[in-house]
Amino acid sequence: MEISARSAGQMAALALLVIVVTQALYMVNSSAGLGIATSIIWTIEAVGFMVMAVFAMVALARRASAPVVWASIALGGIFNVIQVGIGLAMFGPLQEAGDASAAAFQAVLAGAFFFYFAGKFLFGIAAIVLGMALLKGPIAARVIAGLAILSGLAAVVLNAVAMGVGMDMVFAAGAAGTAAALFAAIAVLTTGRQSIVS
Repeated sequence: MEISARSAGQMAALALLVIVVTQALYMVNSSAGLGIATSIIWTIEAVGFMVMAVFAMVALARRASAPVVWASIALGGIFNVIQVGIGLAMFGPLQEAGDASAAAFQAVLAGAFFFYFAGKFLFGIAAIVLGMALLKGPIAARVIAGLAILSGLAAVVLNAVAMGVGMDMVFAAGAAGTAAALFAAIAVLTTGRQSIVS
């Protein structure tokens, strides 16, 4: 089945929105104790990241404008699939092994979150490039552009720092990366036939 660069880009953006929702659900579930199994949320995220990566790569292969956007979204999706996969496959067994594996668990946790931060960093890059492309549009597009650029810059800076310092930055870096993903998705979905998605 043939798919245009524009349609592929929109599908990748919809997958980004799914991830924003699951990130918010995870935070609410953790803080309010909704009782939703973490594995369910993470599995939905893994599927979302894979869909995102595939459609971003299709947009790239179809020679969509702004290849940096689609490469960043594709790689961000891949890095986050790795991160979620580590969590689903390794966190439980290492925790169940008890104190004997505590050091190994901490190392695996840190490795998983490195991929998490790297993915959010890349979503920040995508948001910045999308925002810059929309700056010449109408007022509504410029508002979205400003939000995309600001959230993207925050995601890039905070997640770059987090890759170095680790878990101490997880909330701030994750929130900035999620905001960048949100505004990147909104930018793609509201550009219509503008060159950024065609």
